[in-house]
Amino acid sequence: MELYTIRYVLAIAEHESFSLAAQACHVSQSALSQQVSRLEKELGVPLFTRSSRGASLTEAGHAFVRRAQEIIQRSDALQAEMSLYAGLRRGTLNLGIITSLQCIDFGGLLSAFCGSYPDISVNIVQDGTHRLLEWLVERKIDAAFLNRPTLGIPPGLEFVKLGEDVYSLAVSVLHPLANRERVSLKELSGDHFIFHQTGQVAAELCLAACQKAGFEPNIVCRSANPTTSLYMVQGGLGVALLPSEEFSVRPLSSVKELKLKERIIKEVGIVWRRDLASPLVDTVVQFARQWVQCPPSRWRPEGARIFRH
Repeated sequence: MELYTIRYVLAIAEHESFSLAAQACHVSQSALSQQVSRLEKELGVPLFTRSSRGASLTEAGHAFVRRAQEIIQRSDALQAEMSLYAGLRRGTLNLGIITSLQCIDFGGLLSAFCGSYPDISVNIVQDGTHRLLEWLVERKIDAAFLNRPTLGIPPGLEFVKLGEDVYSLAVSVLHPLANRERVSLKELSGDHFIFHQTGQVAAELCLAACQKAGFEPNIVCRSANPTTSLYMVQGGLGVALLPSEEFSVRPLSSVKELKLKERIIKEVGIVWRRDLASPLVDTVVQFARQWVQCPPSRWRPEGARIFRH
């Protein structure tokens, strides 16, 4: 059983298609199919049910994928550890990220990290906090920058806080409360709300805050993108609860930021598996912690190169 064949199986499971998996693995479909068929013959069980609509895992296939994800992750970690003994930091780091990471300047963090460790290849996947946590548990990614979920971090994962988003209220300049500097959530019980998508940590926090203030928000629209929400506020569709950084990053003259008397705070941090001993994960965790503790202009990890923009 070769590692590359195991990777083929994981790619088919992810894409539910032999042809798409072949493209992702940069091999011909015929070569990929032959190797997977040979593996199934070696194992004595089919891993996939083939049809004109694609490929789906059999019961044995699901069991194989669970074990295979662990094998591949541990193999990559072993390779990275041996590179560390050789005085190198190289390998591929699969990072999950959420949409809003302004409070830790993730763009600057990533640029500095890649400049400091040019032999580490970074693969970025973007989704919501809950999906990224699932991928961490399933060993599909190595670490993730996300929000602390309201129900806590799943067992087996480690979370380090790097920053926080403090929420404000976005209103049109024509809103009756627009001349105020600070408002209470209870004053908004009759307003239309532009809310975050269901399942987002931000949606859970803001909904809980409204309920604590004594009302269910009248949600007329949902958006996963803060910029889109600001433009909808500008158009008069309703009010929105957004991280305070959004107002300085994307100022709109017809939208005003009002501070809230109630504190809505969303923690942002990095999460990884406790049982994964990986020099690459250790490196990015330590890098991120140092990044948020020191101004970027003075930041330099031990032994790393200076990356100049």
